[in-house]
Amino acid sequence: MLAECGAPHEVITLDRDAEGRLPESLRTINPMMQVPSLLLPDGLVMTESSAMLLYLGDAYPNAGLAPAIGTAQRAQYLRWMAFLATTLYMSDLRLYYPHKYTVDPAGTEGIKSKAAADMDNEFGILSLALGNDPFLLGERVSAVDIYAAMLINWGPDLAALGAKHPNLKSLHDRVASRPLIAPVWRRNGMG
Repeated sequence: MLAECGAPHEVITLDRDAEGRLPESLRTINPMMQVPSLLLPDGLVMTESSAMLLYLGDAYPNAGLAPAIGTAQRAQYLRWMAFLATTLYMSDLRLYYPHKYTVDPAGTEGIKSKAAADMDNEFGILSLALGNDPFLLGERVSAVDIYAAMLINWGPDLAALGAKHPNLKSLHDRVASRPLIAPVWRRNGMG
């Protein structure tokens, strides 16, 4: 999103230790120890990917990645951004990190199974909303498409998802091939 907006920025890559933990130095920027974290020019820190996307879309209106406030497209934009952040992304987290959602280690397989079923349903909802349009809001790419494409990429099986919902695979590919996004995705091992 930063690249697409033309926002001046610096990317700082953090290496995880052998147990997958981020360096303790991150705590000074984000006490929740989460990435990404966006340090704003005034020194404030933003967390939550969807909030960052919404902020950047509004802060860089010339990029055209956020519909204007008060429009019907804006309402759908906010709807899908919230859906992705609170529904699909949460299922993704439960699928890959089930141990964080239970105190009973024996419960992790059930959490993973439910998360996979939920993701399947949620991708179906997203596919239905996309329909035959190139992007979720119609003909133009928006921040919501960037977020959706990232979550599609993070799904458990991109090939199977593409076979079931070819329109989601096409959305993913459209976003992934954008000249400003493609190098960012390569840097992050996405594709």
